[in-house]
Amino acid sequence: MSFGADAAVPLVKNKVRARPVACHHLGMDSVAGGVPHQEIRSPGIGSRGAGQNGTGLDDVGTAVDNLVSRRVERHAALRSYLRFVATFKGPALLVVGVFVLSNSLLAVIPVLIGLLVQALASAPVQTHDAYLYAGVLLACNIGHDLTWRGAEVLYLRLLNHRGYEYENILFGNVINERYPYFVGKFTGKISSYVSTLGREFREILETACFTYVEQLVKVPAILMIMFSVNLYSGLTFLGSVAIMLLVGRHTVRRSARAEKRLADEVSEMDGYVIDVISNFVSVKSFLQEEAEYERVRRRRRQVIAAAYRSSFWSIVFWTSMSLVVRYLVWPVSIVLNLYLFLHGEMSLAQFTTFLSALVLFSDFIWGTVWEIAQLNLRLARIEEAYHYLFAGRNILSAGPDNSASPDNSAGSAGSGRPAVLPAVSGRLQFQGLSFAYPENDRNLVLAGIDLAIERGEKIGIVGRSGSGKTTFIKLLLGYYPLPPGMVAVDGVPVSNRQLARGISYVPQDTTLFHRSIRDNIVYGTAGPVTQAQVEAAALRAHAHSFISRAPDGYDTVVGERGIKLSTGQRQRIAIARAFLDDKPILILDEATSALDSESEVLVQNALENLWRDKTVIAVAHRLSTLLHMDRIVVLDDGRVVEQGSHRELLERRGRYHRLWQRQSGGMIPVE
Repeated sequence: MSFGADAAVPLVKNKVRARPVACHHLGMDSVAGGVPHQEIRSPGIGSRGAGQNGTGLDDVGTAVDNLVSRRVERHAALRSYLRFVATFKGPALLVVGVFVLSNSLLAVIPVLIGLLVQALASAPVQTHDAYLYAGVLLACNIGHDLTWRGAEVLYLRLLNHRGYEYENILFGNVINERYPYFVGKFTGKISSYVSTLGREFREILETACFTYVEQLVKVPAILMIMFSVNLYSGLTFLGSVAIMLLVGRHTVRRSARAEKRLADEVSEMDGYVIDVISNFVSVKSFLQEEAEYERVRRRRRQVIAAAYRSSFWSIVFWTSMSLVVRYLVWPVSIVLNLYLFLHGEMSLAQFTTFLSALVLFSDFIWGTVWEIAQLNLRLARIEEAYHYLFAGRNILSAGPDNSASPDNSAGSAGSGRPAVLPAVSGRLQFQGLSFAYPENDRNLVLAGIDLAIERGEKIGIVGRSGSGKTTFIKLLLGYYPLPPGMVAVDGVPVSNRQLARGISYVPQDTTLFHRSIRDNIVYGTAGPVTQAQVEAAALRAHAHSFISRAPDGYDTVVGERGIKLSTGQRQRIAIARAFLDDKPILILDEATSALDSESEVLVQNALENLWRDKTVIAVAHRLSTLLHMDRIVVLDDGRVVEQGSHRELLERRGRYHRLWQRQSGGMIPVE
C-alpha cells in the first residue's frame, strides 16, 4: 500500500521513482497528477522486452512466492490455536497426563479378566491368585473412575479459565480491523465465523482430551493384547482397523463435502436473515414481508437438501462400520479363536482376554474412526472461517491487519487491543493528500489536497456529491491509514489514527447501540463519568427534556440502531456524547440535513454551544448552515478549487457562487 507524500518513495529495483498515491492495493503507484504510471523495467533478464511473450524470472518468482504463501497459510488457524494453547501448556499437559493414566487403567482390564478366569478355572482353584486378580481388577476400575473424574474437573477448570480466552482474541482482532475490512465483508458472516471458530476450537480441545487421548491409549493396548494372545488374533484386528480406516475415509470424504456444503448454506442463510431483520424498516416500508418470507423458505429448502445429503453419508458411514465389525471382525475372530481354544492351542485365560478385548474394541473403535474423520472436517470449517476473517495471518503475534498503518508497531501483540495514543490538537496541515479506494484504485477520489486549518478555526467543506467530502472526513477519522508526513499538527507529523483520538464526530445519521440512553451518551468517553456529567451534557445538547419523559429516563433502552428515537433525538444524543467527550477537534458531517425545522433549530443551537473553543470541520450540502464559518473550502473532483469566507467566495463568482445560485430549498443540486 502506498500514499501520496512530498518525499519520493523508492520502488522496486529497476522501476522509476514516483510519488505514491494513497490507496489500499499493493502494486498501485500513481504520480501526483493522479494518472497511474507504468512500471518501467530494464529489458534484460527478468523482464519482457518488446514483442516477448515468454515468462521472465520475475513471473517465476511471483509464482514461487504465491506457492510459498499458500503453504504458509495452510492450517494457519490450527497453528494459531496451538500457539494459544502453548501459553498454558503446563495445565494442558497435566490434564492430558491424567486422562492417559485413566485410560491406561482401563486398557489393562481385559488382561486381568483373563487371569482371573484362569485362576478360577484351575483345579484346584487358585484362591490367592483369584483374590489378587479380583482386587487388582477392582482397583483399576475404581482408579479409572477416580482419575477420570479428576481429569474432568481439571479440564473444566482449564476450559473456564483459559478455554474461552481465544474467542476474546478473535473478537479483539476483528473489532480492531480497519474500516475497509467491514465494508468488504458480510456482517452476518463475520459474526457467524467468529462463533464458528470459538465453538470448533473448544470442541477440538474437548475431543482431544476426552477422545483422542483415549484412542491413543486403547488402540495400541488392544493390538498388543491381541498379539500377545496369538499372532492370528493380532493380525485379524490389525487388518480390521485398516479396513475400517479405508472404508471410513471413503465415506467420510463424501460426508465432509456434504457437511461443508451444509455449513456454507447455513452461513449464507443466517447472514441473509440477519440482513433482512437489520433492514426491517425497508421491509415494512415496501410491504415485502411475504417476499422475504418466500426467499427465506427457498434458502431453507437448500439447507434441508444439504442436511439430507449430510445425513445420508453419516448413515452410510455408520452402516459400513457396523458391517465391518458385526459381519467381519466378530465372526472371523470368534470362530478362529474358538477353534484354537478347542484344539488346545489357546488357554482359557487367553480366550477370555480375547473376548474382553473384542467387546472393548467393538465399543469404541467406531467412534475412533469417526473422530479421526471428523477432525479433517472440523479443520476444513475452521480454516475456511479463519481465512475469511484473517486471510491466514497469525493473529497472536501480528494483531489486526493494520500493516499499512504507522501505528501498527505499537500496542500489545496478539491482544487485539490497539495502542493508546495521545490525542493531538493544534494547527492542522495536510500536504499532497491523494487517495483512491481499494476497490477502484485507479480512480482518485482525492488528488493533491494541500490544506491548513488553524487551531480554533471553523471550516466548512462543500462540493457536489462525489467531490470527495465524505472521503476526506473518513481519512480524518482514521478509517483508512495514512503514513507519516501526510498530516501534521503544529508542524509535527502524526498519523491520522493519532489525529482521530482528538476528534469528536457528529454524523449525518446517528446510529445508536441497543443499550440505555446513558450508555450511548458515555460511549467512547475515557474514564468514569458521573450521572451529573451525563445530565449536564444532555442539557447542553437540548436532549434532557425528552430523555426525562422517556419511560425509564436515562436507563431507557433505545432499541437496535436507536430505532425508538426520532432522527432529531438521535442527533442530540450524538451531540451530548460530543459534549461529554470534549475533544479539541469537532467534525460535523451533514449533522442537520435530515432534520425537520424544529429539530434543526434545537440541534443548531446545541452545535453552536458545542463548537466554542474547538477546531470545527463541517460538511454540508445546505450552504446556509455555513454562513458563519471562518472559512469555506470548496472541493471538486477531489481537489480544493476555492476557499475563503462566504462573502469572499460570492464576490469571486466562481464555483461556490454557482452552487449558491443553483441551490433549491437550501440544498446543493446533484449534477
